[in-house]
Amino acid sequence: MAVDGSLYHTEIVNEHGLVGQSYVHGNEGLALGVSSSLLNSPGTNPEQFIGFALSTCFNATIGIVERQHKLEPDSIIHTGVDIVKDTVGYKFIVRCQIFFNKLDNQQGQQMVDEALNQCPVAKLLKANENVTFEVVDKFSF
Repeated sequence: MAVDGSLYHTEIVNEHGLVGQSYVHGNEGLALGVSSSLLNSPGTNPEQFIGFALSTCFNATIGIVERQHKLEPDSIIHTGVDIVKDTVGYKFIVRCQIFFNKLDNQQGQQMVDEALNQCPVAKLLKANENVTFEVVDKFSF
């Protein structure tokens, strides 16, 4: 059930953890095999889902911000997601690198700062100490 005021609602169903499939409820034709990055088995893992979600949503939002400034969308995003052991299990380290073809790093940083306040995925992740956003001259991973 959607929350009040929802502009879009989806439900993703996972019945078996990291083995099998996850699918969109009501559209079981949209299903992905799931796996763990720590197992040698086929499927998409949570690290990849996080990377896809952040790269896609944040780059689209940067494009919106650039248009608000009367600029052509100009960014490319690489998001690295690592899983590491911590004291009580595991944690993700998420590094989002943003490259601008035409903007200098100061202008690019302004676009990133504004997009961080508009992108729903970035809003969800940005306060986490294990998530970074960096404007770069070249990608390092």
